[in-house]
Amino acid sequence: MGLSNKEVIIKTLTQAETGNYPLGNGLFTVFSNNPALTVENKLLCLELLQTSLDLKEMMTTFASLVARFIRPFNIRFQSAHGFFSLNNENKFHCSDSFNLSISSTSARIGSITYQSTTPLSAQENKLLTELHQLLVPSLRHALKFSELNSMVFKDHLTNIGNRAYYDESLERAILQSSRSHQGLSLIVLDINDFKIINDTFGHLKGDQVLQHFSGALIKSIRTSDMVFRLGGDEFAVILQPSDQKSVHKVIARLHQEISNNSFFTELNFSSSIGFSHWLMGLSANELFSIADQNLYINKASQKTSNQ
Repeated sequence: MGLSNKEVIIKTLTQAETGNYPLGNGLFTVFSNNPALTVENKLLCLELLQTSLDLKEMMTTFASLVARFIRPFNIRFQSAHGFFSLNNENKFHCSDSFNLSISSTSARIGSITYQSTTPLSAQENKLLTELHQLLVPSLRHALKFSELNSMVFKDHLTNIGNRAYYDESLERAILQSSRSHQGLSLIVLDINDFKIINDTFGHLKGDQVLQHFSGALIKSIRTSDMVFRLGGDEFAVILQPSDQKSVHKVIARLHQEISNNSFFTELNFSSSIGFSHWLMGLSANELFSIADQNLYINKASQKTSNQ
């Protein structure tokens, strides 16, 4: 998340360090201790935060609640099993961070950072603490769900998303873009002459090629983007939010990663790439079909230039 050149003010707190607002061992301690939010507002928050176990949807809902009861922020959540980032257009130079946990004695489940033009006031700090207390129980379940999903939807050779995860993620990305009007792009890739690599160097070498290529893809994207192995030597990248520049930046970074890797240069490695941009009304299959057609155009042009 970009910051201006002004001095950055950073404050990190644990839930136990927020003074007179302890979390305690039960969720409903949040309804006592002279709360800043009304009981009705807290029940509303709980209801909204429990509508989905998807981390991105839950944190988007939470960000809207923060904006409603306090003010809009740039928000970033990070944990071992999930990441969320919401950036407004403004470049903020004040940053307040909180470590989230079920209680003062339990392990941290993640950290959340708020960026804004001014530091948090004491009343805003109290409001955020109460909102965190409402968020944490649902957030813990969402992170566990995310952890289990990563095991089911992971390609075990390359450690990236598999075809099932791709299908689910693309449908979800289209739904989100239709609601929020965020740009969405799909990149599809395959490895040129992969069969020749397998036949010449053996399947173990072929597996290493797939692993190195996956690593290059991961290094070429942003944290908000997703990489998948569709099967064989076919890969896909979902970019969201996205525009023409986003796609070209990823492709340029990928070419740079490949050219800087001696493993690839020894094999005279190359890949073919196609991409498409989602428009209202396009299905997941149609979006893939357009990208796939562009991939084969790219592959044909490479063969022509190499003759």
